[in-house]
Amino acid sequence: MQSAEVEDLHLRCADAKAKAATAQEQVAPLVARVKELEEELARVASDHDAFRSWAGEAMTSIKALVGQLGTEQGVHQLTKGALDEALKVAEASRTEAMVCRGKAEELEGEASKAAEASRVEVQRLKEKAKASQVEAQCWREKAEASRVEARRWEEKAKELETEVIRAAETSVAVQAVLETEIGEHDALKSATRTTCEALEVEGFQSGSSLGSRLIALSGQARERLRGALHTGVKRALAVIASHYISVDLKAISDGYVLPDDDREADEEVVKLMEAAEGLGTALAKLFKEEVVPPTPSADAGGPEP
Repeated sequence: MQSAEVEDLHLRCADAKAKAATAQEQVAPLVARVKELEEELARVASDHDAFRSWAGEAMTSIKALVGQLGTEQGVHQLTKGALDEALKVAEASRTEAMVCRGKAEELEGEASKAAEASRVEVQRLKEKAKASQVEAQCWREKAEASRVEARRWEEKAKELETEVIRAAETSVAVQAVLETEIGEHDALKSATRTTCEALEVEGFQSGSSLGSRLIALSGQARERLRGALHTGVKRALAVIASHYISVDLKAISDGYVLPDDDREADEEVVKLMEAAEGLGTALAKLFKEEVVPPTPSADAGGPEP
């Protein structure tokens, strides 16, 4: 679109130049005609001055002849004839001068009209050339604005291209993170399924979701921990009863026998736990196989499809 506007501007400028050249060609004959009229007017004025000079000389001659009229009668008649002839010539010269003057005035009017027409045409061409210059300046400003707008869109396109590249790189990174998350999720599903199968979690189905499996596993683990706690306490009471036949198991089931002061009670509990640490570990080993489930093998199951 910009190239079309610039091409249109070039065509208009060429058209204006052609019209200016045509106007100059039209004005040239008018200028030549005005020059011819001025030359003819100068020639007529020169002839008029010559006639006036000749008439002055004739009048001088007549006056000289009139001076000699009193002395010479024959000369008087001759002078009278010459005077009549001079008067006729003067009248003819005056008439011709008036004709030349009228013709000169007519030529001067034509020259004035031609000059005025030339001036008007030149003024019109100047105004048209000025308008063409203004229009060309307007088109140049539009072209410059179009170039600025094009540069702005090019910069915006480069920014968008940079954003697209950055988004593509981010997408690749997100895809890698997503694939890692999917792998970890699959591994977690496999580990959860293996753990559920090893612990024989009730309500577990092969097609159940990971969330439902974890909830079932959590409940089962709580039940197993509660069962292990009960089994351990019962086995410990049974061991005590086997060593001391007259022991009061009911009193033992009420818990520690501690001082009333809370601080002293806590210190006493710590001492009892430290004393029972190693012996308790040895006793727990006797009931490990009964309470703790066996460790699942490494290839017990892979990730579900």
